[in-house]
Amino acid sequence: MLSFTFRLPTSLIFGPGRLNELESTPLLPKGNKALIVIGASGNILRQGYLARVQGLLGARGIQTVVFDGVRANPRTEDIDAAAAQARSMGVEFIVALGGGSVIDSAKAISLAATKEAPFWSAFAAQSYEGVNALPLVAIPTTAGTGSEGNGAALICGEPGKRGFIHPSFFPTLAIVDPELTASMPARLTAVTGMDAFFHAVECFLSLGRQPMSDMLCLEAAHLVTRFLPQAVEQGDDINARTALAWASSAAGMALALSSPISQHALEYSFSGSGRGSEHGAGLVMLSRPYFTRLIELAQAQGDEDTLDRLLNLSVAMGFGADEDDEAHPFLMGLQALLEATGLDGLRAEDMGFSADEIPAYVAAAMQHKGARNFTNTPVSMGEADVQAIFEGVFKR
Repeated sequence: MLSFTFRLPTSLIFGPGRLNELESTPLLPKGNKALIVIGASGNILRQGYLARVQGLLGARGIQTVVFDGVRANPRTEDIDAAAAQARSMGVEFIVALGGGSVIDSAKAISLAATKEAPFWSAFAAQSYEGVNALPLVAIPTTAGTGSEGNGAALICGEPGKRGFIHPSFFPTLAIVDPELTASMPARLTAVTGMDAFFHAVECFLSLGRQPMSDMLCLEAAHLVTRFLPQAVEQGDDINARTALAWASSAAGMALALSSPISQHALEYSFSGSGRGSEHGAGLVMLSRPYFTRLIELAQAQGDEDTLDRLLNLSVAMGFGADEDDEAHPFLMGLQALLEATGLDGLRAEDMGFSADEIPAYVAAAMQHKGARNFTNTPVSMGEADVQAIFEGVFKR
């Protein structure tokens, strides 16, 4: 029987050109001073997005200060530095302008700013229970993480990459303007789009799923399959960019309503290693051996529900079941999508990873064994399976 909780407290303004509404929307948090969080790459400055957001806020009398130290796979020490700046400047709300790393960082900053203690240790000590973070406005400039639609943040620290969940991490307001994603180069478009795709796939298969997440997941999987190759091929196609922006937000909402499964836990071994690996790229490298193993386990364990759900995903991707096909239709659809986006040849070795370190990757992944990524995986997946998946990454 159905039993679930539905909560999505974020107000979403979506559509091309709608960033301009930052100047007039009544949904903006109250306050006269905001901290704008951006990435360290400088891209937000080069594209003129920072000046534009500062101008729109300035037009309504809001003073802004900037923290520009967010790195890819954000670090806890950057969170603490930004939180200290927010406290010292007396800011009243946070604006995240950038990709998933920036929005995740801003979530943590908004909470860390309420206390003097370091974020990681304070969270571990449950010091933030019942604490209301500073209000957050999320303005994504990529289409992949969907972080604007949920209450989770991925942060790296000494123990590796970890997911943090807090009720205050839901942005008060998200402005998703697909025009801001048009500046992404083809490769970044591809890997971020695949991040959204795997969010949808994992949440659809997850034991934590519910009816609303099912609908969002199938929508997102269909849109990414249909429009990601188009956006990679022609970056200024605003129709494709709009479809992908919604797919990303939809899959991000699904993360709030369902849960990722162990593919994400395994990927943290790559992007949490400190070597700068892109999260979406890590998911791509794992995807074929991971889902091959998951299908084998579902068949061996007689898990017809999971096999049926994989077929539903296949249909959403445009690949129906055919008894004459040797491969599973989901694996066929995945392979076709990777080829169409130019990611078929992505190799872990090219990103600085080595088969010699497989034991370390397995050990890092198994640290998440008791977390929701594993507990919501629909099949029983043990250390030997994880070992086989990582071996499969390096066999290609």
